[in-house]
Amino acid sequence: MAIDIYSAGFQEDPFPAYERLRRDEPVYREPRYGAFVLTRHRDVNDALRDHETFRSGAGPAPMPTPGPIGLPLLVATDPPQHDQLRGLVNRAFTPRRVDEMAPRIRSRARELVTAIPDDADFDVVEALSIPLPVSIIADILGIPAERQADFRRWSDAFVGLLEKPPEPTMIQATSELLTYFHELEKERRQSPGDDLISALMAAEIDGRRLSSEELDAFFIMLLVGGNETTTNLISNQLHLLATRPGLWRAIREDRSLLYDAIEETVRWDSPVQNLGREATRRVSLHGVEIPAGSRVVVSFGAANRDADTFDDPDDYRLGRDRSLHLGFGQGRHYCLGTRLARLEAAASLDALLDRFGEIELGTAPGRRLHSTVIRGFETLPLRLSVDR
Repeated sequence: MAIDIYSAGFQEDPFPAYERLRRDEPVYREPRYGAFVLTRHRDVNDALRDHETFRSGAGPAPMPTPGPIGLPLLVATDPPQHDQLRGLVNRAFTPRRVDEMAPRIRSRARELVTAIPDDADFDVVEALSIPLPVSIIADILGIPAERQADFRRWSDAFVGLLEKPPEPTMIQATSELLTYFHELEKERRQSPGDDLISALMAAEIDGRRLSSEELDAFFIMLLVGGNETTTNLISNQLHLLATRPGLWRAIREDRSLLYDAIEETVRWDSPVQNLGREATRRVSLHGVEIPAGSRVVVSFGAANRDADTFDDPDDYRLGRDRSLHLGFGQGRHYCLGTRLARLEAAASLDALLDRFGEIELGTAPGRRLHSTVIRGFETLPLRLSVDR
């Protein structure tokens, strides 16, 4: 039976299909676009590390016909350009710089959690999962967080361009995003600040300043990457805990379990499910010929449930070896915001655990995002209760 990885039904719960593909068709020629889907952990890991065979330069979309983005995004560049560009932005995400942001992140998380109602349904995506990472990336970029509704709309539109033919609303939103950034550029040229945009505008590669297209790409990557994946990590984490109240209480009593829980959520319900690569040469894998020029989908979500790598992979289990999962990528494109994402997820969960003793799903069901690239929630009603 054919499996359509781009369908809403698949994206609602892809894990049974992933299991079948890993077992029966580990190199699967999906029927809609003809891309080759890799689902076993070893194959995905090897492809992510072999940028010469599986190049990123054709774009991150898990389909061979993405919308016309036309910008040198880090996730869509290969060495040496990738290494030069990444070297610039890495300076903003060193362990020291991220740790210096910790007090601000914890303070913002506590502020948002204080506003959550006691023993009443609320949407955690709107109340916490979006505003926390948006406000932090806004700080890093030096832009006002009160534009968070615009940031989310722009970010969703850009992700949409990665996986479907462009629609008028997507094109309009992306145009608004770039117009806004170009206005910020003009401000920073006149009055540079202590922010990442100002630093990138002053940076040089081999004696030249970054081009307008490179600056645009950095802004989009940081805005989208800085909120999209962390937003979905936080939502996925809280959805899981709302269905496991005993685990919520265990972590509340022993906070040393907190980072283990976050790491297991990244593995078990990966915020990034699939990304695209292009085969630069003919590859034979598991008896399947992948012709040069073919679109290849590396499935993080499937690889992270591979029984050849993880014991009882469908079980949510604390204490696993966190170095094995591929939720933050692998190789040259390993997520540069990993430390920041972990810190934001931990700060949000810590603040909730400090205030609330019980968690459960809200009366209305949550609504999953339908995306081939990311996995999370559009809305997630929860109910939290303070200790009496």
